[in-house]
Amino acid sequence: MPCFRPLLSAFTAAALLTAGGCAALKMPAPRLPGTGDPQAPVGTTDWWKANKKKAVFEPGKGHQVAGVDGYFDDQGRPINAKVQKVVAKTDEGAGLLGDTGLKERVAGLKEQVGLGPDQTQAQKDFDEAEELFRREEYSDAAKLYKSAYKAWPDSQIEQDAMFKQAEALFYASNYSKATNAYEALIRKYPNSPHLDKVITRQFAIARYWEQYHNYNPNWLTTPNFIDRTRPLFDTIGRSMKNYENIRLNDPTGPLADDAIMAMGNSYFLRGRYGDADMQYELLRKEYPRSDHQYDAHILGLQCKLRKYQGPSYDGTPLEESQVLVKQLKVQFSGQLDGEQRERLAEVDGMLKKELATRDYQMAEHFDGIEEYGSARIYYARVMKEYPQTPLAEQSKVRLAEIGGEPDRPTSMIEPVLNLLPENSERTKMATVPLIEPNASPTAPVRTEIMTASGQQPAGGEGGGSNDPTIRR
Repeated sequence: MPCFRPLLSAFTAAALLTAGGCAALKMPAPRLPGTGDPQAPVGTTDWWKANKKKAVFEPGKGHQVAGVDGYFDDQGRPINAKVQKVVAKTDEGAGLLGDTGLKERVAGLKEQVGLGPDQTQAQKDFDEAEELFRREEYSDAAKLYKSAYKAWPDSQIEQDAMFKQAEALFYASNYSKATNAYEALIRKYPNSPHLDKVITRQFAIARYWEQYHNYNPNWLTTPNFIDRTRPLFDTIGRSMKNYENIRLNDPTGPLADDAIMAMGNSYFLRGRYGDADMQYELLRKEYPRSDHQYDAHILGLQCKLRKYQGPSYDGTPLEESQVLVKQLKVQFSGQLDGEQRERLAEVDGMLKKELATRDYQMAEHFDGIEEYGSARIYYARVMKEYPQTPLAEQSKVRLAEIGGEPDRPTSMIEPVLNLLPENSERTKMATVPLIEPNASPTAPVRTEIMTASGQQPAGGEGGGSNDPTIRR
């Protein structure tokens, strides 16, 4: 132990001399690793090391140090302080102009000249905009809301300011700009807590534009320079776009099926039955619990009937209409009154008549070109599937008349072809071997190869007892 005392004394003296020298030179005294510096600026690493053990954590707010205002995260950084933006580099191609990083450079220049993100200024603009909004000065409030979210991007202030800017434009009756502002908010914050309110506003604007077009329709290219409540071009088109955005942005929301139904009804009233049918079908398939299911079935049936162009065109609308008629009778039997049931029965009878007409015309077509085999198939189908139609009796009469006719027409040069000698290779190709289905695998059998013309070639007797019986 005595040998260590001089050594400890030497270390103590060296430490005192070092501390004294640092104080004389006005330099910070050396510290042990991990101790930190209580005099360091607030928020720095050394300050946090010195005060971390004294910090008290409050759930939902952060760490708080006695005597210091504000809250800090687990690294000692102020909660609402600006942080350096991290730009993730990707392997995507830079394009023809190269990876210039224009946005990052512009942001850097703004910060250098004092125009970078500023939370204090953003909060000030937001508060002033709120005061203007309460005084119903909506146009001026919208400008200040825009300044607020521009001053502090990627923050809660930005999200709230973007929403309030759209609201101010909505109350200022500037519906076109309000729609653009709502869409910008949802694009950047698709899960925003303001989503329900945004969807409600979009539906109201779309409904207003649709009703205006129904009252005063205009051409697609007719400009609007006076009325701020409507877009510059294509009022009804922007209305349909709003309805579609409602379904895309909030597909499980309470207004999604209403938006689809509104689109379908608008297309139906304008005679665009193909587009209307697509919307009604989407509603029937994607929203089976919607209150519009019955109307979607009824109007979808009307669309399909109007889409049908006649027996010379595609018959898919008729087949799909039959499916809808069956669904209406089964799924909505309790909602159908006597008049509706009678009307459905008439539609069902009309569908059967149209389908029978299609098959009967096909039969007449094949009958006219003497393809009697195909004609008999279609005549028989009319008799079997549509026995209650007048065409069933006509099919029966004509089927009896062509009963003895060949399936296919006879060629004029066929007798001449039969007189010509057969080619040996064609004879082999025409040979059709068929295994006797009842032949026993153990009983002695013989081979018979019959040509397609019914003649047995020479050497037809088989000599082997294991050869299967082959016949035509």
